[in-house]
Amino acid sequence: MKTRKVFTNLPTYYYRPEFEQCIECGAPLKRSHTAWHKTVIGLEETAIVFNQAYRCRDRDVCCHPERVYRSGYADGLVLPYYSYGLDVIVYIGQQRLREKRTIPEIHQLLSEKPIPISERAVEYLFDSYLVLSACSQGARIEKYRPEIEANGGVVLAIDGAKPEKGQPGLYIFRDNLSGCRLHAALLPSGDCDSIAQELNVVKNLGLPVQAVISDDELATVAAVADVFPDLPHGLCHIHFLKAAQKPIYAQDQQLAIELKKPLRGLTRVERLLRTHPECVADLSTNQEQALRRYLDALRGILLTKGQAPFRLAGTTIYDALARLTDSLDRSQDQQHHLVLQQLHSLVATYQAHRPVYERVGRQQTWFLGLADLLDVPMTETYEWPTQTGAEVAQALSDYLDTLDILGSELSDELSDDLSLFRHFRRRVEQWAPGLFWTYEISALPRTNNDLEADIGNIKEQYRRITGRRSLKDYLMRYGPYLTFDDDNDDPDELLAWFQEVDRQSFLDERAKLDALREHLRNMQRFRQDPDDFLAETERLWSDTG
Repeated sequence: MKTRKVFTNLPTYYYRPEFEQCIECGAPLKRSHTAWHKTVIGLEETAIVFNQAYRCRDRDVCCHPERVYRSGYADGLVLPYYSYGLDVIVYIGQQRLREKRTIPEIHQLLSEKPIPISERAVEYLFDSYLVLSACSQGARIEKYRPEIEANGGVVLAIDGAKPEKGQPGLYIFRDNLSGCRLHAALLPSGDCDSIAQELNVVKNLGLPVQAVISDDELATVAAVADVFPDLPHGLCHIHFLKAAQKPIYAQDQQLAIELKKPLRGLTRVERLLRTHPECVADLSTNQEQALRRYLDALRGILLTKGQAPFRLAGTTIYDALARLTDSLDRSQDQQHHLVLQQLHSLVATYQAHRPVYERVGRQQTWFLGLADLLDVPMTETYEWPTQTGAEVAQALSDYLDTLDILGSELSDELSDDLSLFRHFRRRVEQWAPGLFWTYEISALPRTNNDLEADIGNIKEQYRRITGRRSLKDYLMRYGPYLTFDDDNDDPDELLAWFQEVDRQSFLDERAKLDALREHLRNMQRFRQDPDDFLAETERLWSDTG
């Protein structure tokens, strides 16, 4: 059973409206009743607060005699149905999201103040912090408005975090220039109509939009064309380069897998050295250190990973194995040893993959030639591209024509590359003209990396707070409310914004968050006990009252 908080010797404060006269007729106000009174638990003080309600004294003349006036300051101390002050809510939110503290840690900090509160109440108030942040989005945008107008408007970046197939995706709409998150939505389906509906929300903010940048997702491209038909829509160059390089990267990943397979024998060698130390009894201290360095180098090769489009794992591993093999050969020439021989037998297997290595390296060279054409330098004075979009498009076309001519002249030597050349051309045709807007509009970035980094920060924030890797439950639990918190928000500024939040707006937004939680609970309950869940559902359906 929940124990009731008992307070003694608390100060009592009475608040009356900030108005002394009726705003309709100008007559003096007269106390009518107590709008509310409660014990308010704040960071600095716990007190009993009365908010007195007043009405117009001259009720026979006033056109709105029933209008109630009460203290806005008192209403700004605490939310309806809450006993903890808004300053406590701001403190909890800041500790959770800025200091990356867990709920038990925040509970401990509050208990030391001392503030009587349970861990469950801390979690509930953190939810309220997120809801209040969402309700304060209008004030946050107004804070950014002067910077946005000084920049000439918004460069709208669109991207989504989609944890798994079948899971809702968190779509974020952000100004790439100021960094302001304009809007966010948790969409069960990222189809054109759903994204267009959210784009209309951004459009109705009344901010001038210069251009849009996104990846090449068909639904996003179609939605932008529908809502902002006259705006330049740039497509992220990194996404394009990943798409163009995809066949090369797939071959390289397979090469890395094949090169690593024989290296799994490293564990067997390491175990041999642990269980039979006499194998290295005849080595000097320096030779033992050298052997450990060879083992560490091989373990480092096993941990090598690639990242499209510029970092290839397979070719990197091949080059490292070649160097390691040569080094082992030189060491063996100085003094032969059984362990070195075993290591050599592991790493020398790379030579069987030379044809694939050469093909991947050659194709990556073709790709880098394509990427270099998009990497147009900027002028030193005004930071404008040194080429126009039309010039870059022509350079790409000429390069693809050159590859086609080269492929036809050397069809035997480059037979493996012909399909890649055709793939390059298809990708360029699919992505044009979205690739070339960035050279015409100086404010339009070539990549959507800033927004992707922003989404990455949300994921990292979650991992640092919870220690969990999967984002799907986090998104389902908090949805778009995660994105409204801004690292640039000052705690005092937040408190002022929260005090201005309309109480009914808060309750409505809180109901939306609770509904989101209800969806999550229903899905979990059905997976845990489908029979019980369906039986209860049928009982609800049969209740027609």
